[in-house]
Amino acid sequence: MNPRPLTTAPGVHIITLGCPKNEADSRTLTRRLASEGIRVVEEPLEASHVLLNTCGFIEDARKESIGAILEAAAAYPTARLHVMGCLVERYRAELEEGLPEVHGWYGLTELGALTAILQAEAGAAVGRESDAVGSVIPASDQTSSGSGPLSAHAYVKISDGCDHLCSFCAIPNIKGPYHSLAPDEVIEQVEGALDTGARELVLVGQDTTLWHADGMDLLDLVALISEDERVLRVRLMYLQPEHVDDRFLTAMAGYPKLCRYLDIPFQHAHRDILRAMGRRGDATAYLRLLERARSIMPDVSVRSTFIVGFPGETEEHVEALADFMRAARFDHAGAFAFSAEEGTPAATLSKRPSARVVRQRMSYVSAILAESAEHACRARLGERVEVLIDAPADADTPEGTVAIGRTRAQAPDVDGVTYLVGQPPPRAAVGDRVQAVVVEAIGHDLVAEPDAIEPA
Repeated sequence: MNPRPLTTAPGVHIITLGCPKNEADSRTLTRRLASEGIRVVEEPLEASHVLLNTCGFIEDARKESIGAILEAAAAYPTARLHVMGCLVERYRAELEEGLPEVHGWYGLTELGALTAILQAEAGAAVGRESDAVGSVIPASDQTSSGSGPLSAHAYVKISDGCDHLCSFCAIPNIKGPYHSLAPDEVIEQVEGALDTGARELVLVGQDTTLWHADGMDLLDLVALISEDERVLRVRLMYLQPEHVDDRFLTAMAGYPKLCRYLDIPFQHAHRDILRAMGRRGDATAYLRLLERARSIMPDVSVRSTFIVGFPGETEEHVEALADFMRAARFDHAGAFAFSAEEGTPAATLSKRPSARVVRQRMSYVSAILAESAEHACRARLGERVEVLIDAPADADTPEGTVAIGRTRAQAPDVDGVTYLVGQPPPRAAVGDRVQAVVVEAIGHDLVAEPDAIEPA
């Protein structure tokens, strides 16, 4: 297609879809563009180029990504539209044929080519700009005035790809085998995040427990990251259950900056379904793991995810899953309907429950998980907590709210939040650490009264 003429001052706006790993990729790309002298802008209408970082993991994500591409093409007609990420890696030929509005397509290994194209088109004569960092920060993480840190947290990708051959998952087909990022690559992300004001670093990968490089393991990496005095918290996400053992739990308990937070995607609890998924374990083994975690860390918070409606799932399997959920007492958890992903073994399996049955089962187990989360919140009434401020109060927060933040038991974007109420602590701002007492539970959220503050 013929490129659109550049009618706007050269600059790139990045839109990120999908998981935290994509957010980490966009942040890395932003730093790379800035280092090459390419201006990255906050407002898409000010951009000569709009770049979408897409997700193609499941059908809903693909629909969202394609919708976002069409929306961007219509909303920013004077910008050249570029698209990268998992969707491109998986469906490039079909996308190129069906979406001529897009100026360029880039797979997961083509960031160098993308940078070169953008440098040639948008950055050659611009020079380094002071505002060339931060466009990938979600609006919900920004301060209302624009001053102070853009976000109190940042995702740091430490690995990519996956060697687990779960029958329902397309990630190995999209991203290939597991590989750890080198320590210097991780630290580069960490430094970039801390320089923009982040105080909580969330380490992400397909299985973060497996990270190893240069004779170091994951806990060595946590120790290295924790040495920077600007780091308040380190949080680990995506821990596969077979790699969370007593050694890991004991070490987690001994790191002051490491959140006592286990994000373990169990996916199901019945042995038959787990084996059909290509996964190990069962309800008994998983409950034993949680019992050990809570004996070593009584204040640990546990999150999980589950797939409902996997081919061959029966009412008996669902009841076993429900019993497990009740016994597990999750602080945070979510259930998702099975998605038959092209190229995965599970997509060819028969005896798939009907959509109506899956909706009923989803409603059933989701109610159990919601009740568990609400009970976990109520159990914190009267507890003294450390709250990291993420945002000022807005029109949608409870009356009397002065700021919104999270405790160490609340991960960004996926868990509830903590509303600080009453008299605002002095100089309270995004990134500040506040000591507070929980006075109320509202669904999955907490309400707390602050009594001390440590400025960022």
